[in-house]
Amino acid sequence: MKAWGVARQEALLALGRVRNNVPVAEALTASHHATNLSAKDRALLTQLVYGVLRQRRYLDAVMEPFVRQELEPDIRDILRMGFYQLKFLSRIPAYAVVNAAVEQTKAIQPKASRLVNAVLRRGQQYEPANLTLAVQYSHPDWLVARWAERFGSRLPEILAENNKIPPLTLRVNRTKASRDEILEELRQLNIEAEPSQYVPEAIRVMGSLWLEDFPWFQKGWVSVQDESGMLVSHVLDPQPGDRILDLTAGVGGKTGHLAELTHGQAKILAVDASAPRLTLLRKNLERLGVIEGVTSQIGYAKSILATIGRTQAFNKVLVDAPCSNLGVLRRRVDARWRKQEQNLVENQTLQRDLLAAAIDVTESGGTIVYSTCSIEPEETTEVVATIVEQFANVHTDSVIPYLPSPLLNAASTDGMLTIVPGDYGMDGFFIARLLKDAEDDGVKGNDAN
Repeated sequence: MKAWGVARQEALLALGRVRNNVPVAEALTASHHATNLSAKDRALLTQLVYGVLRQRRYLDAVMEPFVRQELEPDIRDILRMGFYQLKFLSRIPAYAVVNAAVEQTKAIQPKASRLVNAVLRRGQQYEPANLTLAVQYSHPDWLVARWAERFGSRLPEILAENNKIPPLTLRVNRTKASRDEILEELRQLNIEAEPSQYVPEAIRVMGSLWLEDFPWFQKGWVSVQDESGMLVSHVLDPQPGDRILDLTAGVGGKTGHLAELTHGQAKILAVDASAPRLTLLRKNLERLGVIEGVTSQIGYAKSILATIGRTQAFNKVLVDAPCSNLGVLRRRVDARWRKQEQNLVENQTLQRDLLAAAIDVTESGGTIVYSTCSIEPEETTEVVATIVEQFANVHTDSVIPYLPSPLLNAASTDGMLTIVPGDYGMDGFFIARLLKDAEDDGVKGNDAN
């Protein structure tokens, strides 16, 4: 192993992948698979990559006074990693951080090693002053500006929440185990954890837990899912015997939850545009032991009626729509740097198409749940309002009776749930519940499709 460490090497490679538009989770997975990392190195690798992406603008502000030239991307990332360790971590002494960064630079660009050494040594005691909130909390200017209008004095709190390390939340598969059993297993491993007060199958883990080392994950007793994501399935209120369509199933996080809640006694069709994602979905459901009764099908928003057809009708449909991910920036730390404000309007067409398709395949009296991991009006309330205006036989239904804890009721406005990032210790999320209540197509106007 090189003197400056395999964790730093893999962190630099992962940050390079993110620059090339690879999602951070995939970038880290590639690094984990590339070499046999120790638990210590895995932890440092994850800290460095997520930390640099969370604090990027602040770290650049720290180095700015000491850099007089354009930096190569890898050199800038080496400096960011160094300053992240110097400013936010304390386990490794400052001299060791500087030496490791210099040696790493020598391995890829020897001529830049003196610059890296000088910038880190001069900047390690420097604290930039008079920073804007956007730079201080490392968010894009456009997002901070729009949130300032909506959240006012709460803005610093929300920005700070986005920069915190998110909790690991386990969803207990109650077809296999009880929450108390999993809590006891965690206690036996000396891992600090507590039951959620908001979701009956959720456990918040405070200690360090690598799922690869937790046998109950491999056996399908638990999955990883934030509590706000678990609320979606509760609001759909799945029951044994239901015919459920998960129109944007992804790798099956919510599909599996729906199957667990119905103890495998519902018929679920999971649809996604990606065949690889559906392959992972089936593997996840097999691990959970709830694949019975679940089928999968590839489909897109505009072709879904052709692939499913009007021969099938569902009494419950879930649309967990693709979105900007601006509610979950503490987890998808790279999303803040990928998105622009115009993306919010661009997403509306797909979101409306998905929701309209869901309505078309929902039987009279059926339920549609629309959810996003965004809290932006363009992707949430505006989409719902447009659809309700468009379809005469569809109206909103309050989520409150279906929330698993009355403590969450305060997050509901006009019957729709909006969790602001950090509230209740959860990710930001939006959930609306719609009812289809007429026998005809009920379309208002000529542009419904």
